[in-house]
Order: sequence, then C-alpha cells, then structure tokens
Amino acid sequence: MMSSVGGVATALECWSEWVDLCGAGRNQEVSSVPGLYRVRRKDDESGLVYIGQTGRSLRGRLGQLSGVYKAEMPYRDPHTAGPALWALRHRDGCDFEASVIEISATVPQRKALEATAVSLYRTASGKSPAANFGRMPSGYRMSTGNNARLTASGQRLRGGPDPHAPRVPGSAPVAGRLGTDPRSDRWMNWPWTSWVPLLQASTPPACVGIYRIGSKDDAKLTYIGQGRIAARLRAHQAKALKPDHRQGPHLSADPQVSWVPLPGTAMVHLLEHENDLIAAHVIATGQAPLAQFLG
Repeated sequence: MMSSVGGVATALECWSEWVDLCGAGRNQEVSSVPGLYRVRRKDDESGLVYIGQTGRSLRGRLGQLSGVYKAEMPYRDPHTAGPALWALRHRDGCDFEASVIEISATVPQRKALEATAVSLYRTASGKSPAANFGRMPSGYRMSTGNNARLTASGQRLRGGPDPHAPRVPGSAPVAGRLGTDPRSDRWMNWPWTSWVPLLQASTPPACVGIYRIGSKDDAKLTYIGQGRIAARLRAHQAKALKPDHRQGPHLSADPQVSWVPLPGTAMVHLLEHENDLIAAHVIATGQAPLAQFLG
C-alpha cells in the first residue's frame, strides 16, 4: 500500500493480474480497498479502454460497471464509462477485463496518479483510453445521468445506437516531454504567455485554452486548468479572496498566472492537454499542483 505519490513510476508498475470485468464486483480476488483500476478489451490486450480511481472499494467500483452486460445502455451513474463500454460491446461483441493497484493516499494524491497513468499510456500508445474524457464510439448517443432532478424533469434518457450522434474527435497527441520544468516559458512545448499577477489578469472573454497558476517563490504550481480562461480566472480570483475556501490559502500567496490561447480546440482535447500538464507536474515534482483536486 502506498502512502504518497513519491516514486510515481514504481507506483504505477504494481498492477494486479487481469480478471474478467463481468462479475468483478463479486470476485474476491479483486481488492476491496481504494486505488486505481484499468479496463481493456480481451481481444486487444495492447490497448486500454479506461483508467480510473476510487477512494472506496476497487471491487465495488468495478461492480458498478455491471450495466455494461445488460440489454439497455446503462446511465452515466453509477459509472461514467458504462455507456461507452456498453456501446463497444454492442458494436463489436467484445468483452473486457480489469486490473487494479491498491493505493492508500489522499484524494489529490490518488487523482494525481490517475492523471499520470492516463498520460503515460497516451505517451506510449499515441492515444487516450477509448472511454476516458467522455468519449463514445461513433454512432452511439450517451445516456444521461440518473438522479432525482433528471427524473423529475423528464430529462433522464438512455442512450444507444444513433447515426446522427456527434462524432467525438480522435486523441490529441501529447504535446511535449512529461517531467520538464512546470514554470518554463515553453513547458510541454506550449507558447506560454508571460506571468502576470492573478488578481490583475485580464484576457478576452471568449479566449479558450489552458492556463497555470503559481507563486514566484515556489517551483511547484498551484493549479492547472482549461476552458474559457477569463471565466476560469475570475473563479480563481474569487477563491483567492476566501481564506476559508480549500483552495484559498494556496491562491492567496502572491499568485501569478500564465496561459496558452487555443481557439477552436475541442473540449475533449482541452481535457487531454490539461491531464497531460497535471501528469507532467506530478512527474517533475512528485505531486499535483497544490490546489488541484481540492474543489
């Protein structure tokens, strides 16, 4: 069992043997402690379908994918990857198997390792796991979530085959070498802007891209994000003024920000770039940015 994210490479080499995903929630060979898990097709042992993490039971989390084997596509609850795995099985008649790593750590540490595992796979294979970042196979519409609000409003819907479903673009490549200096002006080969004080930062309202927040006195970053940069920075500025917010103490120590405009970039690619930057930070410093995964 791990107690920190130190020794990232070693931590991510400790995967268990593969077991059938069908019935994994009842399989006593699967650990019932927190950790990471991965899923692959049994007919394609070189590729992964999904990488995830849980703070509860790994066995229980894999059991939440039992809907993959039912006649109707499962909802996105209790597992967001359920609809994509169901669609792959419906389209190709494939089956799946899973492998786990036991990790005793905080939520940020565990999520940092999850991001790193995804990016290491992206680097090695040239693609993302097929169901990460909200991807669906072409020709399938994803189910909605399954909660009281959606049910009451009549918006809870099951997905399924749909030739008109939007096509999700392929994977964006990893832009640079993981593990380089997170404060560099060419970190991960991106053309970062100069650092400016977070509380004075101003960008065009429609500017979409990736950004990083840090302190000039610390080699570690405070936060890495993506999206409409102006709106995201306003949210961080508000948190910096709230010392009782979990991110507040990390954002109040003379924070600076730098960003990369990426107009026209698909959301799924922004998510991939953000994940790679977090992984690169973990490999370079041994931990996620200080306010990452704190809500």
